[in-house]
Formats: sequence, structure tokens, C-alpha cells
Amino acid sequence: MLTYTVSKKKLLRIAIIVLSALVIAGIIIMAVMSSMKVAAADKRLPIYAVSRADNKIALTFDCAWGNSNTDLLLGLLKDAGAKATFFVTGEFCDKYPEDVKKMYDAGHEIGNHSDSHPHVEGININALIEDTRKCSQKIKMITGEDPKLYRAPYGEYDNNVVTTIEGMGMKMIQWSVDSIDWKEPEPDTIIKRVEKSTVSGSILLFHNDLENTALALPQLLTDLKQKGFIFATVSDTVYYDSYHIDNNGLQIFDVTALLPTVKYSDNVLLNETMEIFRQNLTLQEIYDLSGGATPQLLERTGALLDDAHKAAVEEASFEELKEAVQNLITIAEREGASGNAGETTVTTDGNGGEAPVTDNGSPETAATVPTPEDPASTTTTEEIGSIIGANTTPSENQIKDGKGGLAAATTAAETTAPVTEAVTTQALTRPPIITTAAQTDAQAKQNK
Repeated sequence: MLTYTVSKKKLLRIAIIVLSALVIAGIIIMAVMSSMKVAAADKRLPIYAVSRADNKIALTFDCAWGNSNTDLLLGLLKDAGAKATFFVTGEFCDKYPEDVKKMYDAGHEIGNHSDSHPHVEGININALIEDTRKCSQKIKMITGEDPKLYRAPYGEYDNNVVTTIEGMGMKMIQWSVDSIDWKEPEPDTIIKRVEKSTVSGSILLFHNDLENTALALPQLLTDLKQKGFIFATVSDTVYYDSYHIDNNGLQIFDVTALLPTVKYSDNVLLNETMEIFRQNLTLQEIYDLSGGATPQLLERTGALLDDAHKAAVEEASFEELKEAVQNLITIAEREGASGNAGETTVTTDGNGGEAPVTDNGSPETAATVPTPEDPASTTTTEEIGSIIGANTTPSENQIKDGKGGLAAATTAAETTAPVTEAVTTQALTRPPIITTAAQTDAQAKQNK
């Protein structure tokens, strides 16, 4: 039997080493637990969908394996006048560079879907960066452009993945509507599933090399188009500035970033509501807010507001609402409205020059609108609240042919920034809603 003799000095040294190790271990455990708490509270999310009121939706196709349907898909999209975003892997670029070039040349967007389609949740950050860069480099070699978007393989991610991808200058994109085409269901199943779930701002997921996807697309694209949806690339659907992403991955435009330039009301939420309308409604729709509105306009305005802004409308007094809407009309006439319908405006350059442009900046000829005199204001508190989407059920007064537009604001709305002078090619002067055949005929004659 061997006996070891340890001096007090050596024993003390061992005790110090053990104690230090325990302290370090404790620090590591505490750090891990702390990071877990932070991760749970501040989970980083990709963009699953976009809060929009203009019916834009994004068709996306993941391309990782075969290419047998490329020409067919491109033909179907061309026939429907639809643009899409193709998320390609670097390996797909290696195998089928001509297909990627065809997609790009047809006006579609090319996104990064990783180089080798690895599982990225929990991946080493350096490995993620390297894999992502390889794919981006291959896409640029084919298209001449760096991809702006990234979609993780298998839809997997964690905080590190989202933070790293955004740090590389790309937006990370998921989807809100899964066609489940990867399960190879019947085409009718794909059609019904997608149509049932698609709303304005949806991001739809498909895959490029599946037979049933190609079989479902013709009917699906036709149906969605008939419902008023506009097919856009992801980059044309998402916001790049002034936004936040909620707990469901919905990207929401922060209208408050624009608020310092205009003021409609002393009520902050009501002020935000008016600016939301100016940013999303046409000038004619803004006029229609002031006296009687169609169920379609009620639905459109209601969809723009969250619960807090709807509550602000419901709780505001009649005079407060009236003043806010009057100021909205005044500012929309001076600064323009940003609805997707695109009334033609003429912007003066200060030197007498004029250039007709639509709300989205593209030249377009606007339909003329009659200019009857403003009727006397008879709008009730309930009517104003319902018209701007605070109440979900329109009253009888809101869907009648509507005489009762609010007069032009008597007090000028406050502005803190210079206002660009803009006038319509033919004045839009708050006409009442026209619903009867006789009124419609009269309007048509006046427009001739």
C-alpha cells in the first residue's frame, strides 16, 4: 500500500485550483442560463409576411435539386404576368447556371438559399458565413448582382443565424403560406390550401422541380389574379426602412417615422391613423372618407389599422374626428396620397415646369372625376367612426348613395417641413358616392 504525503502548502494550492475551477464553471453556467433567458425574451425572427394594404403578394420557389420544370414554370409565370423570387443554392448554380440566368433574364429575383443546403440551426458562425458567401458569389457570377435575400434550408434558424445573415446585409425570408407541394399532394389540394390562406402581404412557398406544382399553378395564378392580388418579387414586397417585425414574423411599416412632417390631431394615435390613411389610400378614397363609403372602402380602411388605432378612432369625439379628417384632406391635396390606384398629379418645380406622375412615380393618365359642389356636412359620429374602419359593421347610412362630405378644412393643418405643391390634372373635389344608374350616367356624360 502506497502512502502519499502532501504538504499543507501543496494542499492549499490544490484547494485553490479546485475552488477556482468551480467558480469558473459557475460563471459559465450562469452565462448560459442568462443567454437562454435573453434568447427567449428577444428571439430574432425572419420576415414571414408583410403588413400591406395594396394586395401585393410574393411568389417564391426554392431551388435545390432538379431543374426539369424551369422552362414550364417560367412560361406559366410569363402568361400570368407574374414576377417571382427563386431561392437557389450554390450547388444548383453549379449544376444549372443556364437555368438561373433564364430566371434572372425573365425579370425574376434570385435569392440565396445557402451553398450546400446544410442544417444551419446551431451551426458554427464562421461556417454559416462561409457557406452563405459561396452561394452569393456564385449567384453574382451568373447574374452580376449580389443577392439581397436569404432563405435558410429547411426553414431552420436561431438568433445567431438571423443576426449573422442581417449582418451580411441580407434580409432573411421565411413564408406565411406553405403550398406543401413538397409532400406531393394533388393539384387541387395545393390550390385550395394556398387560396384559403393568402392575404395582402403573404409570402408563398413553392418548389421548382415538382410536377404537381406546375399542374396547380395555371389555375392558382388565375384565381389569385381575379381576387385582385398583385404578384411581386420579395424585394418589391418587403420594407427596407422604418419597420419592425412582430412576434409572428409580420413585418410592419413604422408610420411614426414620417409623423414629424405633418400633424392632423393632438391625439397621437389619431394622428398616426390619418398618416396611415395618407400613405395607403388614394386621394379619391380620402375624399370618400368624409361622407358615406362603400363596404369595400370600409373593409380597406379597417384592414390598415391595429386595435390601438381603431380604439383611438372609437374614443375620439365627433369634433376631434372631423378636424382630423379635414386636415387629412388638406394635407393629401397638398402633399399627395400614396394609394396604389395612382391618381395623376402635376408637381411644380418652382420654375413653371410640370411633370404628370402617378402616386408611385410612373407616368400615367388619370381618369377624370366630376367636380360637384360640396354638400353640407351631415356626417354623424357613428358614420365617421365606421367609415375609417373603427366599427366592423357598416350602418345603413354608410352604404347609401351618400350626400354629406365634410367641407374643406377651415384651419390649415400644421406642418413642420416644406410642402411640395401638387394639384390633380382635374380637381378631385370630394364628390358624394355615386351609386344610382342615373347618377352614373350623369357622371359619364360630364367626363366626355
